[in-house]
Amino acid sequence: MSDVRLSTRNITRTFRAATPSDRETGVGWYTAAHRVAAALDPRDPIRAAAVIAVLSPLLPWPRNVTEARNAYTGGPIRALGPNARKALRIVAGEDPEFIVSGPKVRAFWRTIADPAEPQAVVVDRHAIDVAAGRVLGDRVRSTYVARAGAYDAVSEMYRRAARRLSREHGLLFTPATVQAITWVYWRREHAVAHHR
Repeated sequence: MSDVRLSTRNITRTFRAATPSDRETGVGWYTAAHRVAAALDPRDPIRAAAVIAVLSPLLPWPRNVTEARNAYTGGPIRALGPNARKALRIVAGEDPEFIVSGPKVRAFWRTIADPAEPQAVVVDRHAIDVAAGRVLGDRVRSTYVARAGAYDAVSEMYRRAARRLSREHGLLFTPATVQAITWVYWRREHAVAHHR
């Protein structure tokens, strides 16, 4: 672990390496996800965003959407059992605020519910790799994120990167947008599975 150094500089460097296509996809990622939530539950897309978020661990995005749809239509939910039960509780009307847990899942909920959310950052394995400037193994990554304050520290790196890049480009980039753009680039460059 001592040789793993995460930095805002690695995030901004990755952002600058992104192609125009990467940037376009990343800029629109959470807006597109919000449209999915609004289609699932037009009266309460924030609730649908919570359903998507609680089902997201270990699911690639297309399957995440399918399982969220199943939660709404009564189809079988093929996700981790506790997550499926949370999704059903939210669909049944329980307040997501008391069900959605964990910093990553809560951030995913917030960014889908409001793509312009100014603070939330989804710190997944790719976000950590981007901040490290290299692909880390699962064991190294897990050891890092298990440290007290690690999630908040990485989130703050993305917030700093968003402020720098916004000044540099004369555009407003939220931390979630920076994370999404770098995620799109990183995923393409490293040909990794499409998990959030």
